[in-house]
Amino acid sequence: MSTGEAMSIGQSLAAARSDAGLTVDDLSAKTRLRATVIRAIEADDFSLCGGDFYARGHVRTLAGLVGIDPAPLLAEYDATIASSDDGPVASQIYETEATGRAITRTAEKHGPKWGIAAIGATLVGIIIFAAVGLTGGPKKNNTAASPPVVAAPTTPPASVVTPSPSASANTPEITPTPTAPAPTPTTALANDGVHVVMAITTSKCWVSVTGSSGPTDVLYQGVLNPGDTKTFDDPQRISFRLGNAPATDFTVNGVEIGAPQAKSSVTSVSFGPGNPLVAQG
Repeated sequence: MSTGEAMSIGQSLAAARSDAGLTVDDLSAKTRLRATVIRAIEADDFSLCGGDFYARGHVRTLAGLVGIDPAPLLAEYDATIASSDDGPVASQIYETEATGRAITRTAEKHGPKWGIAAIGATLVGIIIFAAVGLTGGPKKNNTAASPPVVAAPTTPPASVVTPSPSASANTPEITPTPTAPAPTPTTALANDGVHVVMAITTSKCWVSVTGSSGPTDVLYQGVLNPGDTKTFDDPQRISFRLGNAPATDFTVNGVEIGAPQAKSSVTSVSFGPGNPLVAQG
């Protein structure tokens, strides 16, 4: 490359990484990105990122770790590489999520518990505002599927009347009949851990899924289309943040519960082991 020639996004990241004394494997361990993805980005190949939404996030994360300003790199990406598939709402949600994680970490180190709760409530409001564009505005009639009602087994009559040979025709003999035992539930529940199948039904939904290890244990994050299905497993708990909750259908530990009941389209829900119809706390 000749002197004075501007470096590309990947070249800038690679040069800054080298100056910082870091290897690709070092960045992979810090970000949980595969080393092959990082090498592809440094070669200006963003095809492994899974779309503009993730590519921007990876560039921002890598730039922060190697100590350079991500803003010029993101501007170059938007001007030369980005397509129109991911709208500004998805980018805004990513910005909000990243800012929220940073504020939460700071509050956990320096602030009292009530301060953390106040910050969390503020972030929920910001995320709701950011996700309105993704769902086409709040819906007046959100039809969230209610958890299925398990009907109690029909109790047979306590007794039946049979005529007694020794009694008159007008005096029946009452023979007690034992109550039939309740049938064994046919719904299979997971014996260990948490198993969740999430399907998207009517419209697009932005989804963020984390495991029991905390906010850094990201199992999935992105926008799903109607007809998409995702399966998640964790030994203790799986948490979901949904941008369009009424468009989802959940089956948890073998029990179909439909869409989470919520007052707004943007909501959070988590599941632990056992029957999801029983309050899990």
